Amino acid sequence: MTLVKFFISLLYISFGRMEMFCPADCKCGNRSATCDGSNTNVKLSYIPKFPSYITEVIFINNNISNLSRSTLKNLSPLTITHLDLKNNNIKFMHKDTFAYMKNLVKLDISGNDKVRIEDVQKCLHNLPSTLQKLLLNHMLWKPLKNMNNMFAGLKKGKLRRIELSHSYLKPFSGQWFAGLDSLTDLDISWNSIGDKDLNFKGLNNLRWFSLIGNYLNYVPDFCRGDLFKLETLLLSNTRLAHLKDLQNNTRCLRQLTTLRLNGIAVPVIPNNTFSELKSLKVLEMTKISTQLKKILPLAFNSSSLSSLSFSKSDRFIFGKTFVQKGYFDPKTLFRFCPSLTKLDLSHNLIEFTNQEIRDMFSPLINLREIKLQFLDLVLMPRHFFHQFPLIQMIYLDHNILVPWTNGKDIFQGLTNLKELHLSSNRICHFSSSSVPENILKTLKSIDLTGNQFSCTCKLIWFKHWMQNTKIKLVNETYYKCDDHTKLQDYNPTYIACSNVIFLITVSVGSSVCLLLAATILVYSCRWRIRFHIYKILSTSHYYQQINGDDYKYSAYVIYCYEDFKWIKHELIPKMEEKHGLHLCIPHRDFELGKVFADNIVEHMNLSKTVITVLSNNFAKNEWCLFQLAVARSKLSKDGTFSIFPVMLEEIDFKNMNSSLYSLIKLSSYAAWNFNERGVELFWKQVRNHVQ
Repeated sequence: MTLVKFFISLLYISFGRMEMFCPADCKCGNRSATCDGSNTNVKLSYIPKFPSYITEVIFINNNISNLSRSTLKNLSPLTITHLDLKNNNIKFMHKDTFAYMKNLVKLDISGNDKVRIEDVQKCLHNLPSTLQKLLLNHMLWKPLKNMNNMFAGLKKGKLRRIELSHSYLKPFSGQWFAGLDSLTDLDISWNSIGDKDLNFKGLNNLRWFSLIGNYLNYVPDFCRGDLFKLETLLLSNTRLAHLKDLQNNTRCLRQLTTLRLNGIAVPVIPNNTFSELKSLKVLEMTKISTQLKKILPLAFNSSSLSSLSFSKSDRFIFGKTFVQKGYFDPKTLFRFCPSLTKLDLSHNLIEFTNQEIRDMFSPLINLREIKLQFLDLVLMPRHFFHQFPLIQMIYLDHNILVPWTNGKDIFQGLTNLKELHLSSNRICHFSSSSVPENILKTLKSIDLTGNQFSCTCKLIWFKHWMQNTKIKLVNETYYKCDDHTKLQDYNPTYIACSNVIFLITVSVGSSVCLLLAATILVYSCRWRIRFHIYKILSTSHYYQQINGDDYKYSAYVIYCYEDFKWIKHELIPKMEEKHGLHLCIPHRDFELGKVFADNIVEHMNLSKTVITVLSNNFAKNEWCLFQLAVARSKLSKDGTFSIFPVMLEEIDFKNMNSSLYSLIKLSSYAAWNFNERGVELFWKQVRNHVQ
């Protein structure tokens, strides 16, 4: 035991001594040392000594105007594999600067835009053959001089990756890299390169190629440059005006697996755009501009495509309106990419309430991951996820989802579900019915961070479940109640909640009984209540008797909506079109947005008489009976007013009430008849009464 303590003490002393060698203005980690001038008040003008175990030096944002072998002398005893010298205001670089760096694997001298291109070229001649990554971003070599021999000194090495972004490298020539047989990755993004500034000859071995942010209006012809080995192509944030040339100009890229077209402004995604890319696995088309107007039926036709990201497509709505306008066809959108396993449609407008849009996803039976973030979803989509029996990850975070209790309708059949992401919603409760028990058995993690839980007894099941579940609750220590206290500090007991539940049950029961009694009372007196409202409306609006010549309508027609077909095809043509009378038809003449009772009172006062179209539907409709009651009340006040019943059919005894019975018993009426002479007599009776 004593011997073990001795060795532990020895190791502690050894590491302590090594830590002592770390410079005051730097930070030392396991194998790396960082001296960042932007984080301190002092910008170092020299490279200090570091502990012997350091293999990676990050010396950035300092001030070394003259970089030479002597500048790096403190690194010579070390086995340096990674050296980062970004943004050090370097103006001069000697050709033997890196002579001692025999094990260098990665070198970054980006952001030193005052150094001459000739000096950099001479330095590169003395780099070791071990170098694999060279970063020369933000060098701003403008105007660009001869770069044909820029990398000639690295031909015998193992250089795999070169970065030359933000340096105005135009016109660009692949011949600059001739002889670099190990070069597979090249980044020439954001260099203002135009369509006529590209020459791909000499890049035969490239696997990864970034043209992000260049001034390309058309898809370059990659086949002319013999880029047959290309696996990843980045064309995001270019000025592509269309994609109609993409199919032809990339047809030779048989090994291309990843294509990124983010942030472009194209009006149409044509048919078969990606169909010739036989190895394509990943397609990204995020942040498509507002110019996108149409996605043709075969746009995503690709039998190999496994991952599609189509998020942030501003103003392109996956909804009924865009379907009707022919902007996309939901039946074919995903039909021709059967191998799709990952789909990201976040930050879009998707009408999940429309069944045609929901069915749009039905071909994706192999889907393993779906992202529906930032969609402003309020309700969990029911009977939707069952279309993806193999789904493992569902991302529904950053919506406005409210609690749900129909978990079986939502997660039915998802026996492979592993991850459920529901953070940053409005889920205040989570119960045993939120997610079915059989789904919880396969679930590995759930994220409910950012939801404000209502810490009441309704949450007791969830709290108990949190304490006993084996499912990983992502960041559960950050779960909060709606009063901003931590959820982990809320610990309700079943006994306490049982007393609360009893009191609530008694209170709710009493309230329900009172409400039921009030409802019965109001229902039994509903006509008296409506009459009082009518009288108040009549008084408040000061409705006055209208002279015979001032009536707007010849008759106010009371009818049931089910009989409107007869009104439209029989009454209106005969009375208005043939005899020139003007009837008040509520469905046609009532003022939109106005209270219905106000419309009835106002228009009945503007009518000379009332025609009631009686039927069994009429007898069962409360609004029809209410209008009849208003008419009879007006009749009792105004001796010149009249009500003329029109009997469309015999009213069954079970539907007859005292109001209808007295109207039919005490009034002459016209009965609708299909007999020719009977019809003629019917219209004569109606016309005589109205005129």
